[in-house]
Amino acid sequence: MSELTIRPAAYADSPALARLQVESYRNAYAGLLPQDYLDHFTVEEQTFDWQELLAGPQDFFLLVAEDEKQALLGYALGHLGQTAIEGYDCELDALHVQRSAQRQGIGQALIGTMARALQTAGAESIMLWVLVHNPARGLYERLGGQLLGKRQVTLGEGDVLAEEAAFGWKRISDLARLSPQG
Repeated sequence: MSELTIRPAAYADSPALARLQVESYRNAYAGLLPQDYLDHFTVEEQTFDWQELLAGPQDFFLLVAEDEKQALLGYALGHLGQTAIEGYDCELDALHVQRSAQRQGIGQALIGTMARALQTAGAESIMLWVLVHNPARGLYERLGGQLLGKRQVTLGEGDVLAEEAAFGWKRISDLARLSPQG
């Protein structure tokens, strides 16, 4: 893998975040979610959503991973505060890595750096949700995540039903140590 930099996202990253998000959704969730649901995501709409998020109050953590040419390879989104699972004080809301950059340690580095940022902000435990049949859940299992439960969620206009599994780490420090800086 080339040199990796993980840094807080900036407003100017919005178009690259949108491209990565749309590509990742269409690749990672193909066969797991209906194709027409995946097709409704557009780079233009997602760029606007990222711009809106990054221009507003920063009550979240958004990290990007980039190579030495400053090409965006992945991102992680997390927040402190109430989670759907009692006993966990922060959540990793999203983790996406460009398909061509997967299996190179980028996802693990993003998770570790996010955990370190959330820990620095006061979190002691962390959890996340992942589609039950998403192969990426293997990463969370390899990193020691404990299966906490499952839930049914509705997506889109309420017409897409999906099943998610929750994984958690009671000690966020178990993930923070994976940070390239840690």
